[in-house]
Amino acid sequence: MLAFTLLATLVVLAAAAGVTVLLRQAVWGPLDAALAEEAETLATLHPERTAEFASAVARIASEPEHGAGKFIRVFAADGRVVAQAGSVPRRLPAGAPVGETRSALVSVGGAMRRVVSYPAPDGGWTEIGVGVHGQLRMLRRATLTIAAAALVMLASLVALAWLITRRATRELARLTMELESVEAGSLDRRLTPRHTAEVDRLAGVLNRLLARLEAAVGHLRRFTADAAHELRTPIAALRAHIEVTLARGATPEGYREGLADALEQTERLGKLAADLLTLSAVESGGTVHDAVRLDILAHEVTEILDTVAQEQGRRFTFDAQQVVVRGAPDLLKRLIVNLVDNAFRHTPPTAEVRLSVHPDGNTAAIVVSDGGAGMPAGDAERLFERFRRGRTASAGTGLGLAICREIASRHGGGIVLRTAPGAGTTVTVTLPLLNGAPP
Repeated sequence: MLAFTLLATLVVLAAAAGVTVLLRQAVWGPLDAALAEEAETLATLHPERTAEFASAVARIASEPEHGAGKFIRVFAADGRVVAQAGSVPRRLPAGAPVGETRSALVSVGGAMRRVVSYPAPDGGWTEIGVGVHGQLRMLRRATLTIAAAALVMLASLVALAWLITRRATRELARLTMELESVEAGSLDRRLTPRHTAEVDRLAGVLNRLLARLEAAVGHLRRFTADAAHELRTPIAALRAHIEVTLARGATPEGYREGLADALEQTERLGKLAADLLTLSAVESGGTVHDAVRLDILAHEVTEILDTVAQEQGRRFTFDAQQVVVRGAPDLLKRLIVNLVDNAFRHTPPTAEVRLSVHPDGNTAAIVVSDGGAGMPAGDAERLFERFRRGRTASAGTGLGLAICREIASRHGGGIVLRTAPGAGTTVTVTLPLLNGAPP
């Protein structure tokens, strides 16, 4: 506030001084030019023609258009007064101008005169002066008006700055009080809009920050709850198998069976932890920006899972057209792997699994279908819930389709599961094509 006041004072004073200078130039400039023009006219005459020259001097001195109290005094090169007319002051200082016209305000007997000294070509000079009482009075009034206007303007600026600063400070104080009341358990609260534009914009930024914090804390809480709930069962099972193994006795076969059961539970525990971490990473991840060829990713997944299909004696077909989307290659590959792996695990080896990738209007479609037994249509949506497994599932963590839905949502797409008893199951993922059009 103090810095603004000082700066405003300097600016207003500089502006007032500039206007005052311009006003003085506007008053004295035309008058000096007119008097210099009259002096130049006299300089063109010949002073030696005394009668005619004196008449011209008297005539010009009698013209009242430039003001009262006009006088003219003409000097020869040696300083002699050649002619004079009008009310010539007795104590007017005389002196030849050096090379150029001079003008000055001269006080004579308490009265102010504007005097112009004009050098003649023959070395003499001419002095012409007029009374400027009216001009000086007008300048004083104008200067006082400018000073008063500058003071009013400065006072208005300071008052306005003080009001705005006070208002913004009050808004910031209220905003600070609201922020201090926000805690980890109340991140769903939002700051109220403000009347000051800058503070309101700050409140909007802070509200978006609170929304991101709320989402991050929500992800953390959900991950903690999921981990605490789901890890308890495999850990308890692992402990039970180890205790049973120890209780059986020291036979190699007993230890072998116990270690095999413990290994199975450890693998399940590791897969569950990996899926939980993947789901948490997808939920809290940022926007992706890479251009990805979905057909190439699907081909890579096919090469990986084709060996599994051969081991099961399953028919696995693949069909793809060139499609490009914007996304994260690792996440999109994980999505395709999860869909195909679900089809492998939840259908008998005799059921065919088909994977296709193709453009569909302004979207890219990833379709995984199987020839399995299918399931009631009412179970389809529940399969996307965390830890929800199908009725025939004997393994898995129940996170595969939840991860797929989060990946699709993160890429601006969607996922749909269609199924019916005896008609198999088809899962379709749609993602926006890069640039919104097919290649």
